[in-house]
Amino acid sequence: MVLLPEGFTLSDDDSQSRDLKLGDLNYVGKSYDRNFVIHEIEVSHIFLVSSLKAKIDSKVFFQESSKKGPGLSLSSPFAGAKSIKSRQDDDPFAGMVARGKKAPVQSKPTGLSQEAQLVDEAMSHLIKTEAVEKNTGVELLDLRDCAKNMHQGNQEMEFRHSFDALERATALAREFQSHYHPNLEKHYTTVDRKETLRSRVMALRHLLSNESLQLFPDYLQRKSLLQKLGYIDENDTVCLKGRVACEVNTCESLIVTEMVFEGMLSELEPTEIVALLSALLFQEKSDEELDSELPQRLVSSCERMRGIAVYLGEKQKECGLPVDPLEYAATSLKMGLIHVVYEWACGVPFSSICELTDVQEGSIVRCITRLDELCREVRNCARVVGNPTLYRKMEAASEAIKRDIVFASSLYVA
Repeated sequence: MVLLPEGFTLSDDDSQSRDLKLGDLNYVGKSYDRNFVIHEIEVSHIFLVSSLKAKIDSKVFFQESSKKGPGLSLSSPFAGAKSIKSRQDDDPFAGMVARGKKAPVQSKPTGLSQEAQLVDEAMSHLIKTEAVEKNTGVELLDLRDCAKNMHQGNQEMEFRHSFDALERATALAREFQSHYHPNLEKHYTTVDRKETLRSRVMALRHLLSNESLQLFPDYLQRKSLLQKLGYIDENDTVCLKGRVACEVNTCESLIVTEMVFEGMLSELEPTEIVALLSALLFQEKSDEELDSELPQRLVSSCERMRGIAVYLGEKQKECGLPVDPLEYAATSLKMGLIHVVYEWACGVPFSSICELTDVQEGSIVRCITRLDELCREVRNCARVVGNPTLYRKMEAASEAIKRDIVFASSLYVA
């Protein structure tokens, strides 16, 4: 039984509610110039429970539908029995009083049926409770007493924390006088519609913004890295180093760009350049130790290149990228074919260089083939920077490896 606001009126659209009777769900009645409705409420929708109690006969307000028919019903074994009033007419001793006892005092007729009296009694309790709530606030049921000894340890702490939050929410809700407005239902519908539209607008704005992109944080971190390294400026304009990096697509472009701007490649011979660049293309696991037969200048250049890779890994980590500097350097650089490529660029036959390593012949051919493409890209980098010395060395390096069976158009002999 729900007490409706004072300004509630039954509209013409609720014609079905007019056909209902007391005991049916959604029945709207009136008592003490106030409207009430018989409504079904789920337990999860109950926010507060009052400690005030009033005993009423709930069967008057809600009656479950049952089958009618002759005989007894299992759900109501006394369905066919007569009421006490009807049995009094058949009783020959009706109206007689036992000796020593006074006759019961008859209540004065009020002109109302028993159902109407119960409705008025229940409505009076609801109206009085509403008045108490408006003035001082109804005393609420203390759930901590109800749930005593039900929780232990962390569960008890969480329960008390939740109940304290409920008390604060209750005190805050009682401060709003709008809860007692006669047109509360109408105003609540308007506000609910407004908040629903506002939440939809916020959701659509989020979907249209960059924050909804899953990789947008990674994009911002990488852009910050490029700004720190000088590849783009604060206006996101591509600088000279950025233009050089755009020319490299075969391997890790940042490492190649840093090597070009530090002048490492200009200090080496063409045969040493291709041997050094092979570490950026070879990806198989093999012996990483450099051979003692290699020139000392090439060995020191390999160490400098590894230092550049570690430096770039540290910068990426500073910008928030999940990169380990040492792991980044080990993944980007594989020194397994440096000696093989160096001997090939010096003119050693293919059968001889295959004896220098355990790597399969197909992997060697594939690495040298891709190395020719990388030489062309580094040559374009030298053109963008304006380094004619490096440009000529890269042409010579490309010519040094483009020979024999590695670059044969076909391995089959007609």
